[in-house]
Amino acid sequence: MTIDQLVPLTNGLSAYAGSQPFMLERARVTRVSDTVDISFRIAGTDLAPRISLPARRLASSSLDDIIAILRRVVARVANPPV
Repeated sequence: MTIDQLVPLTNGLSAYAGSQPFMLERARVTRVSDTVDISFRIAGTDLAPRISLPARRLASSSLDDIIAILRRVVARVANPPV
């Protein structure tokens, strides 16, 4: 997967936290040295997670791998463990 493919994927991606659906928006992807920073907003909330992935991991990941990562991040941020 490339950085150019990541922004359109992230904008509009749906994710669930428990039974509540969320939509991702306003994605920004920045390459910093050997990492890729991904930040986005979760629509309808004040939540704006940011994650960093090694550039090699992004390059070797499939579309499904990245979607799974983003959905796990949303689930953890929207429903933090007690």
